[in-house]
Amino acid sequence: MPNWSLVKINELFRERVFSTRTPSALELLKMKFLDWYVKIALGSALIGASMEFFMIKTGFYDKVTVLESEKRAWENSPEAQAIRDALNPWKNRDAEARKES
Repeated sequence: MPNWSLVKINELFRERVFSTRTPSALELLKMKFLDWYVKIALGSALIGASMEFFMIKTGFYDKVTVLESEKRAWENSPEAQAIRDALNPWKNRDAEARKES
């Protein structure tokens, strides 16, 4: 992959736009791929910004913050600890195996 600097891109752009000579196939190929990457980058940035705007406007982050705090409060409750202990039948076996070794 070639190392593109802004100076090189600017030179290629000026050469392509203001030049009367016909560019070589390699130059056209480089500019074609550069144009494609720029389009993809701009499109991706636009989609990402739109998604962020939508999430902010709908209050998504506020809802997620509340849900996460409720989840953490539940995970630290005695009820959740009792459920975790009940669902792990190997807990005592693991502890006994560690004591024996």
